[in-house]
Amino acid sequence: MLIPLNRHYLKAMLCVAAKEDVRYYLEGVCFVGGEGKLLAYSTDGHQMLRWIVCEDYQGSDFEYILDRFSIKRAIKSKYHVHLNIETAELVCAKDEDFLVFKGLIDGKYPDAKKVIARYVADTKTEKDPCILVNGRYLENLGKISRIIGKSNAIKEPPVRLYSSKATDGYTNIFTLGGVSNLIYIVASLRNCNETYSEDYAVTMDAEARDAAIVKARINNGFSVECGTSRHSHKAAASYAKSKSRVFTVLTYDDDNFMDADGEIWQYVCPTKAIKPKDVADVKTK
Repeated sequence: MLIPLNRHYLKAMLCVAAKEDVRYYLEGVCFVGGEGKLLAYSTDGHQMLRWIVCEDYQGSDFEYILDRFSIKRAIKSKYHVHLNIETAELVCAKDEDFLVFKGLIDGKYPDAKKVIARYVADTKTEKDPCILVNGRYLENLGKISRIIGKSNAIKEPPVRLYSSKATDGYTNIFTLGGVSNLIYIVASLRNCNETYSEDYAVTMDAEARDAAIVKARINNGFSVECGTSRHSHKAAASYAKSKSRVFTVLTYDDDNFMDADGEIWQYVCPTKAIKPKDVADVKTK
């Protein structure tokens, strides 16, 4: 089953997706089909874009994360872009010519639907007299507005702001005039009388930061006992929890980690740090 995708909307989604993030699954766009709708989400943990691709979806339930590189290639093809929900591929067609781009990311995307529902339900509540927003996100919103305007024959759709009081800090929801299937969420800075530290618009899975944690511990002179995998972070986390594939990681190079036996692993999930002097006494499992 092929679902047509608007190239301009795809380009806008990439404006919000993470870049070079340890939470690798945020570097793509998540497509979710079910309950009569097909939705797309992109986020970097501070801002989120939700696109209602279609509201008459009749296929089976699915959730795919497609990487930014396959989406960029599909956009640049200037062909009509479709999502094949059976294969999680982007199919681009023009006359009798077809191009297929594969870019499925193996990972668990945040529960964006739950996040959206929480913030949308809380709009139009008590307003903070002084809400601060990182100017870079407002600049990004302007870029998104211009991109979407090209698709809807509107030079620059007007932007409407709703302020939603989240659990910690304020979250701002933006809609574009004349565009009913897209909303943009961005975290506020705290009240200017308190601090300029930034809140998260989306609650992310703490496990996504494990690779960075392991690197930091190694840089501080420790080795780290980790669940390890060459396939996905989810698998590494599962091994760490079950203790079924746990090794002592001593060093790393780029995105790869080396254990005490010289084996190379791409994904790691720490269980505990071990002082360097104890490494010789540790046997890998």
